[in-house]
Parts: sequence; C-alpha cells; structure tokens
Amino acid sequence: NEYKSYLSLKMNKAVDALLREPLSVKCQVLSEVLSTLPIRQLHLFLPQLLSNVFGFDNTPGWRLSSIHSTYHPTDFRAVRNFLKPNGGALFKALQCLEPDPSSHFLFPFSALPANSIHTLCERALPAPYRFFVNVDVENKELSMTAYHYYFMYFAYFLIKPPCGVVWPTDLSDIIYTQLVNDYLNFFLPPGNSVPYSLSTHQTNKFIPITSSMSQVFADILYEMWLNQRGNESTEITLSVDQIRIIRMLVKHTHRFLYTPTLVKDRLTDDVTSSISVSFQSHTVEFLSYHFAKWPLILSFRSLMETWLSYIQPWRYSSPNPVSLTENNILEWHTFIRDNLPAYCNLFDRCLRRMSHSLICSGKNVSLLSRVLRVFSCPPLMRVIRDLEYSNPMVVTSVFNDAVAARELLDKLTAEIGHLEKQISKSNLPKSTKSNSIFNLFQWISEGLSTPPDQLDAQQKTVDLLKSSVIQIQAMFNILPSSDGISLSPTVADGPDYFFDDLNRRRLTPQGRQKMVAGVLKRDIKDIAPECNQAVAPICSYENPHLVRGLHRLSLRLSDKISKQLQIVYKSQTPLHALIKPLIVQIKPDIEEQGALLINLRPIASYRFIFYFITTVLVSYISRVNPLLILTYLGLVLGAFACGSNILAAN
Repeated sequence: NEYKSYLSLKMNKAVDALLREPLSVKCQVLSEVLSTLPIRQLHLFLPQLLSNVFGFDNTPGWRLSSIHSTYHPTDFRAVRNFLKPNGGALFKALQCLEPDPSSHFLFPFSALPANSIHTLCERALPAPYRFFVNVDVENKELSMTAYHYYFMYFAYFLIKPPCGVVWPTDLSDIIYTQLVNDYLNFFLPPGNSVPYSLSTHQTNKFIPITSSMSQVFADILYEMWLNQRGNESTEITLSVDQIRIIRMLVKHTHRFLYTPTLVKDRLTDDVTSSISVSFQSHTVEFLSYHFAKWPLILSFRSLMETWLSYIQPWRYSSPNPVSLTENNILEWHTFIRDNLPAYCNLFDRCLRRMSHSLICSGKNVSLLSRVLRVFSCPPLMRVIRDLEYSNPMVVTSVFNDAVAARELLDKLTAEIGHLEKQISKSNLPKSTKSNSIFNLFQWISEGLSTPPDQLDAQQKTVDLLKSSVIQIQAMFNILPSSDGISLSPTVADGPDYFFDDLNRRRLTPQGRQKMVAGVLKRDIKDIAPECNQAVAPICSYENPHLVRGLHRLSLRLSDKISKQLQIVYKSQTPLHALIKPLIVQIKPDIEEQGALLINLRPIASYRFIFYFITTVLVSYISRVNPLLILTYLGLVLGAFACGSNILAAN
C-alpha cells in the first residue's frame, strides 16, 4: 500500500508538472519524475506527456515553434536538455521502454500522409512501416515501440502544428529547428558513423545504437515530411517554414551519405543503401508534385532552393562547398543517372513556368539566374545530354529538344526591350518651357514617375536578364534571328495558327513563340487554350491570398456540380452566353468530365475589390440596397457579354 501510494504521488506530481508554469520548472520536475517511475507507470504516462509537449490534443502544447534562444534563453535550454538525444531525460525513459515487449503505443491513421492511409487501407505495407509492431486496419491504428512513437509525434508537429502556433520569420534559433538539427546530427551523423547514446537510467556508459535505429529515424522523417503529396480527393500545400525545414533534411542527408570519414564504426552498407534509395524516391516525387502546384503556392521560392540543394549533392560532401568539375564528375555520374527526372523534367518545367510568369520581377530574375548557373556547368550539361539521348522514353529532352529554352529566350528578349524603353523614357531631358500650366503638369508627372531607386533596380534586372539570355544561348546553342525571335528552323515557316476538329483556332509552335516574344499580338479572341487556365501565373493586379483561396473554393464547387456545368456549357441558349464567361477549361478537351471549372478568379483582382467597396459605400450613403446595385451591374455585364457573342456569331 505504501508503494502504491508512492507511485500515485509520483504520477500526480508528473500530471501536475504538465500544467505547471514556467516551462523551465516543468522540465526539471518531469526529469526527476521520469527517472523514478517504473516501466508500467512510464508506459501509461508517455502518451499523455507527448500529447502535452506537441499539442496533439488541440492545445498549443509547449510552443516549440516560438521558443527563441535569444528571447527565451531559460526555456530554450530547459527544453533542449529535456528532449536532447544524448542524455536527455525523455530519451532515457524511451530507452527504458524500448526493450519491454509489452510497451507498445497506438498512433492513429488520421495523422499519416494521405497516400499512406490509402495504401494501408488496401492492406499493403509500405517500406517505412515494416519496423512497426502491428498495423490494425480495422481500427485504423499503428502499434509501435517507444522510439517510433516519439519520432512520429515529432515529425507530425511540423506538418500539422497545433492551434495558435505561429512560426517566426527566423527559424535558425527556435527550439524545434535546433532539435531537428540535434537529431539529424545524432542519428544521421555525417559520414554515416554509428551514433552513441545512454543505454539505461542506471548507467552512464555509452553504447552504440543499432544501425536500424538510424534507418527508422530517417524513414519516419521521409514518410511524414517528403510523402506529403495529395491525390484526387485531397490537395496539399506546404508553407514556407515547412519547406525550409524540409530543405534542412535534404542537405543533411547529403552530408550523411556523401561526407568521407575515417570512423571505424560505420553503419552497414545495407542500411546506408536503404536510406539512400528511400531518400531519393521520396524527394523526387515530393518535388515533382509541388512543382506542379506553382504558382498557387506561396512557398515556391523555398521549394526551388530545396530542388537546387537536392540536385547538387557535391556541395555537401565536404565542409567547404565543392564545385562539379571534370575531375570529380565520375563520382557523381551514378547519382545524376538515378535522379535524371529531377534534372531534366523539373528543369524543363521550371523553364516553361518562367516563360509564363512575371519574369521582370527582381526575385524571379535572380532565381532564374541561380538555376541557369547550376545547369550551365559544362560537365553536368555533357552528362545530362548523354543520359537524355540514351533514355528518351524516361525523361523530357530539355537539352536535346530546347523548345522550353526557346520560349523562355523569346520572353526574356521581349522583357529586356520593354524595360529598356521604360528606363529611356525616365531618362529623357526635362523641358525648360515657362508655361505655368505646363510646369504644373510636369511637376505632377515627375511625382508619378519612376523614382531613382526603382530605376537602379530596373537596370540591375535588365543586366541579369541579358546575362541569362547569354547563358541560355550558350547552353542550348541558340542563335537569335535578326528580328530577335529565336525560332527553331523546323518551325520557321508556316502559319501562326490552325483549326482543330471543333473549328477552334490553335497556335502553331511558331505562333506560340511569336506571341511569347510579343510579335504576334493577342488580338485573336477565339484561340482555344491549351493549358490549365485556373493556375495561370498570379499577376500584380491580383491578391495572391484571394487567388489561392478562391481556387480551392472553385475546385470544391465544380466537383459537386460538374455534370450541370457540362450541360450548361454545351447548351446554346441565352443562359449559356451569360454563364460561359464564368467557366474556364481545365483541359483542352471539353468533352471530358471534370474539364470545366467555375471561374472565381476575377473576384481576386484589386479592381473588383475597389468596385465592390465603392458599391457598398454608395449604397450606404444613398440608402439603397447594395444587392439592387450589384444585380443591375450584373444585368448590364450579362447583356454586354450576350451582345458580344451575338455580334461575334454574325
């Protein structure tokens, strides 16, 4: 009875510590309690502890994304010492529970990636789940050991942070990022040497962890972070902060796999090979999925940086960045061959997207310059060209075909001419007329003209664009023509458009390149689109957050009324003339189900927002129902659209 009372007192003390503030005191009390609890009570207390730490029960948890080393130094040190892998109180408790065959913990399917849930429900077992004790498909739960249980909680925190958690601008000094770095260095040390850890509570001797523990840790991170890919029913978009931490994982895995070391205790080749295969397959699929969601994701710049880090493993094979040369290209030939889609397909998609985006933006130009700097490396270009030629059915022929490069080159040439005209207009000499009215208008125009700082930025953008043009011409052996359009000899002659089976105009390759270059004006109203209009690049006159939110809303609405959209779109009634401007094509073939989408994107324009606010203000001042004004405007616009269609038909 005295022993039961003692255990009850310890458990009550541990539960009270979870609710105690400040955090430093909580960690101190929990460290004392965990070191004295028996295995059975420790097994009962661990789920409650981890749920409280990571906020799994819809609570803020310990706010691991907000504890900063500069602003919260005491809490930062306390949490890091409590959760550190080499001697932390929590890991000592995990090591006590690990050998116990009865210490199994349940983790729900709902916290797993959507692809994994679908695979597990079909009673297939993906590779990352082979180390788990049991997979209960009926109850949708995973049974796992203490180490697995903790790492699943830790990885899930990044993907689905608790309510009220806000990531700071600088992630380098927060406790969660520091713990990620600590765990990576401990379980996946550079040079794949065997990590060491405390064995039990009662001894201070260091013993090596089994090599499978490193593989388990890596598999869980790859599964929970790099397997975040949607399917037909779910759409996944990661934030900038999540992508930045995933980039840490990518760079560190390169250091783990490719840093040479003289340590005798190395992980076995089978474990290292298994980690390498899992890492490469997950990363390529992760990048391919999220590349396809540009520009509807705000984190694309971080995603591009992650891609550039992944395709340059040689930069992380040494403490100092290493460049790819003719002397070391043979060492990386196998990696380039195994990851050829990451080089060819994603580079081709990057070039095509850049040619349809606002390339004159300074950030986009600098990003394009970085990408071209990587792929303009002569040894890398030669290897990719050879592999493209030998694997024509596997990857997109980005170098040997160069269609995307020609389109981008035409776009860059047009943008250079446009920016140079703006700069030349701003540099025109001022008039010396004495007319006061003229001077007044000149003073107003000067106030509205481009400021000097912006002119300097535009000039830098022009310089970067010109250097990018030179790089593309050298990389793809393209010689510009006299009119500035780098047309391929195979498409130099012929019409700009043709008529398809549905009597719709479609651009030829020559017409497409001319339109990108600005030579062929967009005065042909009935050219059939050959792209997904719903994900056209976000323009400067649109609100990015509204564009993304309205796109998700339109997808849900269109999915529910897809059959009705098909019927309305095919009809020839006056209703069709009113509704058609509100519908866009996701795919060129309108006969296919699900190819139509309600177009809510015009609502995201600043002009519409201005008109809407003005309408509400006018109705409030004049005491007129705003719905009447909006209805009147809708009828006017509908009559205008109907009249335009009738005139076009005649």
